[in-house]
Amino acid sequence: MSTIYTDSLSNSKPVQERFINLRQQKKIKEFLLRQRGYKRPDFNRILLDLGRLGWTHEKIAFLLPVAGASTVSEWARGGTPNFENGEALIELWKAETGVERFPRDGEWSTYKYEIGQLKLL
Repeated sequence: MSTIYTDSLSNSKPVQERFINLRQQKKIKEFLLRQRGYKRPDFNRILLDLGRLGWTHEKIAFLLPVAGASTVSEWARGGTPNFENGEALIELWKAETGVERFPRDGEWSTYKYEIGQLKLL
C-alpha cells in the first residue's frame, strides 16, 4: 500500500514559481485591474424600480423562468440570482425603463437618474 503526500506538491518550488510568474503576465495584470473596479448589478434597486412601474413579484416570476414569487422576494432581500435569471431581470428592467445603464451596487450616491428619465413620476 502506497502513501500519497498531498502537501509535497504544494511545497515544491517550481509549482509556486509558476503561479508567481503567472501573476506577472500582462493579461493577468489587466484582468485583475478590471476586476477591482467591477460592481455587481444592484438587483434590489432594479426590483424597486420595476415595482414602481407596476410589476409585482408574481408578474416578474411568471415572466422569468423561476420557481415562484418567493424567489424574486429573496432577490429583493439581498439574494443573488443565477446568471441567466439576473441577465433576464436586467433586460426586463432595460425594456421597461428605457435606460441602457443598469444600476450597480454602491452607485446610489454617485449615479442618479434624471427626474423623469424613468417616467416614474
